[in-house]
Amino acid sequence: MDWKTFYFKYHLELDGLFSYLISIAASREASLNLFLSPNWRDQLDRLNRVRSVYGTTALEGNPLSEAEVSHQIEILEKKETTSSTSENITKEQLQIRNAGRAQLWVKERFKPDSAPLSLGDILTIHKMVTEHSDTKDNIPGKLRNFPVKVGDPSMGGDHRGAPHEKLQALMKKYIEFVTTPTKPWEDNPVIKALLAHFFLVTIHPFGDGNGRVSRLVEAGILYKHGYNVHGFYGLSNYFYRNEREYKTSLQKCRAKQPFEVTPFIRFGIIGFATELVGINNFIKNKINRVVYRTMLVRAYNKKIGERRRLLNQREYDLLDFLLAETEPIDPFSESSSREVKTVELLKNKYIQAAYKGRKPRTFFRELTRLARHGFIKFRKDGPTEQGIIELDFGAIAKYET
Repeated sequence: MDWKTFYFKYHLELDGLFSYLISIAASREASLNLFLSPNWRDQLDRLNRVRSVYGTTALEGNPLSEAEVSHQIEILEKKETTSSTSENITKEQLQIRNAGRAQLWVKERFKPDSAPLSLGDILTIHKMVTEHSDTKDNIPGKLRNFPVKVGDPSMGGDHRGAPHEKLQALMKKYIEFVTTPTKPWEDNPVIKALLAHFFLVTIHPFGDGNGRVSRLVEAGILYKHGYNVHGFYGLSNYFYRNEREYKTSLQKCRAKQPFEVTPFIRFGIIGFATELVGINNFIKNKINRVVYRTMLVRAYNKKIGERRRLLNQREYDLLDFLLAETEPIDPFSESSSREVKTVELLKNKYIQAAYKGRKPRTFFRELTRLARHGFIKFRKDGPTEQGIIELDFGAIAKYET
């Protein structure tokens, strides 16, 4: 980096990116046009918030699991207080709560039609993110007053942040750059958010927390322009799941000036398109299960003979049980149904009670019948000969009337 010649100039090659931008716009529009109950909306919002906090802190070396992050966010939501040092918690736990608290602030501050980003906003975010937890060479809410070099040789090499004597002037120009588009494509909020991320983490204005602040600024810009459909989220989890590419692409873009930002922008746009597909998967999976349950009621009430229904009571109850049992572990999974093994089901207390006094072949006979009628997919698992079951949502169209 040559900070003597630094300016907010860059080269961005848009060829190959338009298809992703179109995909993002289409996924966003599709999500907005889908009905979400308040309960689903809250669930989706919280899942994304936890994933985002987990991703952004894990990138900085926080070792806490996603389950522990969820627990700390839950405590934060119950406390509804500002950060406190009186509670006996670890530095890592406090980092999680700080990130969660800052995330909520950004969500409130950058609502659609809110005021443009300011330096005061960035300083506020930094104070909230690092207060009481990042104490070495860092003053929460203050620009650093010393030189800094960061990086990892295995992740693209070292990076020297801007000279501390220039930070005030550079941050003023940074705000002008973010809030005043100078090129046609800078009006695209996705590109603008990623550029804001790149230049802020490149300037590296703070002693610590630069990555977390940059990712929240990015998320705030997306949220302000309506790109965080059905809740608040950012790209932090995607960046963490692809940490090497995230960090090496940032470093690669800094290799010369004007900056060749295409690798990072491309990486971020593809990631955002992927995240929106996951959101649509969440909504699709929820809707599929609601409609499938309604279809089961119709199938149970449908007579196919004088004394025979399409589904008898035990078959109906079995499918209702499988509806819960096959729900994907990953709520953003492309598949609406998780596969389960019959050997596991036969150990389940519900199945044992439902088929008490009956031989296993009765259970398998009914599974075979349900598969033949298209309610489930049932197959043998190769050499083990264990049965594999998943719901067949094609039954919704088959038995819609």
